[in-house]
Formats: sequence, structure tokens, C-alpha cells
Amino acid sequence: MAEFVFGEIDWNSGATQSGSGRASDFMRLSEGENVVRVMGNPTQYFVHWVTTADGSTKKINSPVDSPDLVRRLEDEGFRRQARWIVKVLDRTDDTFKLLEIGSQIYNGIRALFNHPKWGKVTQYDLSVNRGPKGQQPLYSVTPNPKESLDSALKDSYVDFNDRVNLEKLISPSDPVVVFELMGWEAVVEAVTTPAASTEDASDDFEFTFDE
Repeated sequence: MAEFVFGEIDWNSGATQSGSGRASDFMRLSEGENVVRVMGNPTQYFVHWVTTADGSTKKINSPVDSPDLVRRLEDEGFRRQARWIVKVLDRTDDTFKLLEIGSQIYNGIRALFNHPKWGKVTQYDLSVNRGPKGQQPLYSVTPNPKESLDSALKDSYVDFNDRVNLEKLISPSDPVVVFELMGWEAVVEAVTTPAASTEDASDDFEFTFDE
């Protein structure tokens, strides 16, 4: 089974594919242009969209502590998908939020990060454009001119950072809960520890207001 990396990575280390916070801490992308400033590296985790025992569709964090359960989910057609949470400054109201992104946005940001004329993505705003439902690709990412952030935002960023708990948000689901959710009989197995990232996450690490 492929290695799972849950946690902060650099923009070149994501598992690309073709915590908690208050509800108000999350940014929802509306159709059209959404302007944000990325505040640091993405935090990676994996999810499965499953059909539960009651017939409803639900997104669960991949229960990586139980490889056999992950394998069963995938055998049933509920393939794992890489997701990322990024801390951003929402330019609509200049508040800091968490933005959950998929591979289209991740790859768009990574392309800018690796572009010699743009580079470090914390130094300029990004326009994340969402097309109408059904359009593919649904999302595109374009850069705005490089511009320093107002240092007056520093205190609110510190407060935001102290409040959110990304580890809780990305924690693998409890296998017992998943078995119950799916209506499957639980199977006892040895617990394994998720692989820690061995990548150097310093290429585009946490934003500082001194840049």
C-alpha cells in the first residue's frame, strides 16, 4: 500500500492525483474569483467518500492506523483522495481562514511555487477562480503582483494560529467508528503508526511579517 503522509509538507511533496476550528474559520470558495494570501505550507491528509450503512454519502479521514480497513474501503470502490488544508488570508474581509483544497488548486499553487518569476507563494495574493458546476477543470489559480502584507494583521494572525488545531482536523478516523458507520463487523488487527514526513518542509515555511 502506498505511503500515507499526514501533516505539513512543502509544495513539491504532495501526493498529487489526476483541530479543529470554528465553522467561521473555514473559507468556502464561491463561483468566480476568490483572492487569498497563502500563509504557509499545506497540511496534507487523506479522505474517502463513502456510502454508509444508511445509504448516505459521507467524507471520512482515511483510517490509516488500520491498513486492512483502508484496503477494504478501497476494494469497495471508496478510493483514498489526497486533500490539503492551507492557512490563508481571505481578501474579501482580510480575515484569516482555513481553506481545504483538492489536487486542481494544489497543483496550480505548486506550479507558481516552482516558477522562477513567482516562487515563494506567501509573497503575493492568489486568485483562485471557480467555474460553474460541471466545468472541468473547475478551479484555476493565477498570481497577483507581489506585495507585502500590512503588519497590522500580525496580531490577528497570531490569534488565529493559536485557535486552530490542524492536528485534530486531519487525524485518521477511529477504525471502530468507521466499521460502525459502514455497518461492517469489526476486525481486530495490529495498530500501525502513520509514516511521518521525511521531506524538508522549509522551502516555503510559515509566513513572517518581516518579509
